[in-house]
Amino acid sequence: MSLAYAFSRVWRETSAAFAGSGYSLFTIEANIVCIIILAILFNRQQNSSDQTESGIILARLLFVQILYCFTGILRDLADVGIIPQSNVSQYIITVLNLALFGAMCWLVFLYMERLQKTGFLDSPMHRVFAALPFAIHIVMLLVSSFSSCFIDLSGPRMKPGAFFPLMIVVNLVYPFTSAAVTLIRRNRMSRYEREAVPATALYPVLFTLFTPIQALNWRMPLLCYVIVISDLLVYVSHADSLVLVDPLTKIPNRNGLMRSLSERLGKGEAQTLHVFAVDIDDMSVINSSLGRIEGDRALIIVAGALRKFQKEEHECYISRYYGDEFILTSDIQDEEERDLFMEHIRNYVNNAATVSRLPYHLRVSVGWSKYEQFSRTESISGLIEEADRVLTENKERKRFSNMWHGTESTE
Repeated sequence: MSLAYAFSRVWRETSAAFAGSGYSLFTIEANIVCIIILAILFNRQQNSSDQTESGIILARLLFVQILYCFTGILRDLADVGIIPQSNVSQYIITVLNLALFGAMCWLVFLYMERLQKTGFLDSPMHRVFAALPFAIHIVMLLVSSFSSCFIDLSGPRMKPGAFFPLMIVVNLVYPFTSAAVTLIRRNRMSRYEREAVPATALYPVLFTLFTPIQALNWRMPLLCYVIVISDLLVYVSHADSLVLVDPLTKIPNRNGLMRSLSERLGKGEAQTLHVFAVDIDDMSVINSSLGRIEGDRALIIVAGALRKFQKEEHECYISRYYGDEFILTSDIQDEEERDLFMEHIRNYVNNAATVSRLPYHLRVSVGWSKYEQFSRTESISGLIEEADRVLTENKERKRFSNMWHGTESTE
């Protein structure tokens, strides 16, 4: 028994089971509900402050999904006879439905690439290469107008052609690739970096898992439910990012830090934890003499240096606590490792400032506190206050040293 014959048999049997008018009414209602939810999400995305490239792609994806669900309604209306059944109407509705499905898979890939900032689509050649599966899919649909190899429209109802599974496989290249890249990147991340991975990591995985099931019977409204669930995950993740991520530096903010520390200390995961407070020296002088825009630039440079430090040197959680103060947490154990950690932070900031060719010296001071499980009970606010106290002492010591040697930390 060939694969095409087995696929066709499963298609016919499941279609016969679900082709009744009662089930068609149910699928119409399901698609209408999905369209309403998708329309609400599309409207909110269109009117949101997220006008990044990934946000624009997401809005387009939502619009295509609305059209996909609408063609599902047209298909069901044809099943119950409200739309006259003919080869022409079947072909138009089927081609529209499958073309929108291909566009949906393509946009999922584009969205995940831009969201994860892999840089793959920065090259024009890569963009052309990425569009090839969708172009092949469209060619397959056009071929179906005069050949039954992909879609068989010769009978009273549409049937899959011998090579229809190939059409599904071509489309699955997009979500499968996105899912694979997401999982590979996640495995390479440190535990602290994985905390920042949004729920959108499930987006391509859900498409990859449920599309073959939907392909076995296009009358089942399974994919429209998967679409809505996936989009709700994206929306919740996006809402979380607005609450937990600092809009200027693009790293976790105070809320994100508190959530991370509460989860780790509350679950007893951390036996020994160091909290580091990092503060920009003479930030008020930078703001008053060079302006707030230059002050924001200094914050972005320091955040970038901390991200690079996190990626290249130490597993740690980084966040912007408030103003020009950043908080880092790490599982380092001994004093020697702690001192090396602080020295590397200062070096990374100094190197970033040198590369940026700033018209002033950008330096930071660092303070620390330590949490030890079972040895003492310490609140989160107490840990941060202790790190701030040490930070203040270090800043005063540095200021006194600069005055003694007749130097200034900011020019």
